[in-house]
Amino acid sequence: MPAAHAAERLAAVRSEVERACGLLVAPSLETLNLCQNSLQRAASELADCRFDWPQARLDPELLSHARRLRAEVVRAAKLLKNLASFCHGWDRILGALSGGYISGGGPAPVVRQGTVCCQG
Repeated sequence: MPAAHAAERLAAVRSEVERACGLLVAPSLETLNLCQNSLQRAASELADCRFDWPQARLDPELLSHARRLRAEVVRAAKLLKNLASFCHGWDRILGALSGGYISGGGPAPVVRQGTVCCQG
């Protein structure tokens, strides 16, 4: 793949990851679904890229795009980790409020009922 085309593809991948990060700043169920779609598109696009890495390492523009993409991926990972911690904290609070505490001192596990919808 020519370096110019590879740089364009990396920029497109970075754009999808940036979009996902923007959605993670104020997550809701809808934005999380959109975020997941953006990250899946980015991963798919990146998986489709085929680089001649020995040659690519010599191209400063391509390396610049790769570094910026890496920074956005690290940012997305931090946002996702913080979101998981936030949800886990609320889960612990919900467990303590609804079930009290267990003998070890931690909050009771949250019991969730699943729903099944079948259409014939």
